Amino acid sequence: MTKNTQENLTKPLLPLFYKDPVLLRFEDHRDARLAPVAGFGFAREAVAIPLCIGEFAMAMRHYPIVFAIDENASPIALVAIKREHNLFVERDGSWRDGSYIPAYVRRYPFIGTETPDKAGQLLSIDRASDRFVPSTGDLHDAERLFDGAGGPTATAQSAMAFCQAYYADSTNTVAFGRALVAANLLTPYHVDIRLPDGSQHQVNGFSAVDEKAFRALPAETVTDWHANGWLDLVILHLTSLQSFQGLLGLNAQRANERKVVA
Repeated sequence: MTKNTQENLTKPLLPLFYKDPVLLRFEDHRDARLAPVAGFGFAREAVAIPLCIGEFAMAMRHYPIVFAIDENASPIALVAIKREHNLFVERDGSWRDGSYIPAYVRRYPFIGTETPDKAGQLLSIDRASDRFVPSTGDLHDAERLFDGAGGPTATAQSAMAFCQAYYADSTNTVAFGRALVAANLLTPYHVDIRLPDGSQHQVNGFSAVDEKAFRALPAETVTDWHANGWLDLVILHLTSLQSFQGLLGLNAQRANERKVVA
């Protein structure tokens, strides 16, 4: 085993986008500030972005919603056909006008960290983000995260509220995903694509609900899922798969834009 392999095995697996998340503490970050949003360049290479079930109704209009192949069947929005080419991030770093921006993207660079007793959450931030300003002298229009007394400012409180709401929705999302797995409703999602330039690509490594198996759910399960709102979520997911055609159209549009620039 090489040294690099050993290091990779010992490094914690970080969430998408996050490179150096740290707990925000007054003792360590008394002068830390948050710079204004400069764009979504950090998501430029994303192919798929995590979703919570509370976002399905909005996200399905713009993205195919599929599921990761993991024990939680985590929902994700497909934002690309080619690797490292998020179709919804413009050249200037802005998100495509009129398209829903997933909460996971809007939450960055903040993230909630569970307390040791797992009874609550603490606010963390990715120090690698361009928005994290460690000292007051670096950027004058950045907003403080701690006040003079060591308490969280309105900016930090707003970030914490967002992270808490996201955590609550993600907890419900896990329950839904595990229910899909338990009911054996998921099947591999695979699409072969031939682009206008003649190149071929495959979209795979995800799963989708098998509609035939879904329609055959036992009456008792249907009643339970109706009470939980899960039947609606499955319908939204299945409907969202039609958005794949829009993804192909957007990919063609981006290809034409690159030709014009070239």
